[in-house]
Amino acid sequence: MASNFIETSLYDGKVKVKFFPDSHQYWVNGKRKTGVTTIIGIVDKSAPLMTWAVDLAVNYLREKLISNQGENLTELDFYEASIQHTLKKEKAATIGDEVHGWIEKYINKENPEMPTQREAQIGVNAFLDWVNQNKVKFISSERIVYSKKHDFIGKMDIEAKVNGKLCLIDIKTSNSIYNTYSMQTAAYCKADEEESGKKYEGRYIIRLAKETEQEYLDRMKEKNQNRIRKGSKEFSYPEYQVFEVKYLDQDEDNIDRDYKAFLACKTLKKWDNETNTFYN
Repeated sequence: MASNFIETSLYDGKVKVKFFPDSHQYWVNGKRKTGVTTIIGIVDKSAPLMTWAVDLAVNYLREKLISNQGENLTELDFYEASIQHTLKKEKAATIGDEVHGWIEKYINKENPEMPTQREAQIGVNAFLDWVNQNKVKFISSERIVYSKKHDFIGKMDIEAKVNGKLCLIDIKTSNSIYNTYSMQTAAYCKADEEESGKKYEGRYIIRLAKETEQEYLDRMKEKNQNRIRKGSKEFSYPEYQVFEVKYLDQDEDNIDRDYKAFLACKTLKKWDNETNTFYN
C-alpha cells in the first residue's frame, strides 16, 4: 500500500483515519472502508455516457471517411474510434478544475493569483460575487467525516455559515447538477452531525463548467446534428454558464429524505457485493 497518506483523528481520538489520495482509499482503525461516492455508484447513470461514447466513435469515423475521400477505413481507424471516449476523459485539466483549485486556495487564505483564461476568470468572479451577496463565512474545507453508526466515510468540500445558517457547500465540475449530489451531501451532513452534534440547515451545490464556451457550443451543435441524423428533433439548450449555484433545501425535510435514499443505496451496494458472482 502506498505510503503517501493523510492522517486524521475523529470522535475524540477513538477513530484513526488514513486517507490515500492517489488510490482514494480510506482506512479506519486499520480497516479499509467504503466511501460515500463508491456507495452512490450503485445508481446506474451509464445510459447518457454510452450514448456519448457511441456518438464520439461515429463522428470520428464519419470525419475519417470524409478525409479519406471515399477510400476504405482501416482496422486501425475502428480501433481509434473505439477509444475516443477514453481520450476525451484524459484531456488536460478543465476550466472547472482551474476554478475549483482557485477556490480551495482562497478558502485556505493562500492568496491565489487570478487565472489567465477568460472563462476561469468569469467563474472566479462569479464565486466571489456569490460569497459577498450571501454573507458566506467559511469554517472548514476538505474535511474527512465518518459515520460510526452506518460505517461509511467521505470528504466534504466546505463547511460554512451562509446568511447565518450552518451549511455544506459541495463543488462539482460537471455538465449538469445531478440528483446523486443530493444523496452525497446528505451523507456528509449526517456523518458530521453524528460526531459533532452540529445541525446543518442547508446545502449548496456549486457547479463549474468543464469546458470553454466555444467547446460547449460546438458540443451542443454536434449533439443536435446527431439527433437529426437519428430522426429526432433538435433541442434548445441552456446558455453557457461557468458558474452555477443550486440550493438543495427549500424544503427543510430534504436532507432527511436524501439521507434515506443514500442509506438505501448502501444496503443495495452491500447486497450487490455479497451476491454478484461476476465480481466474486
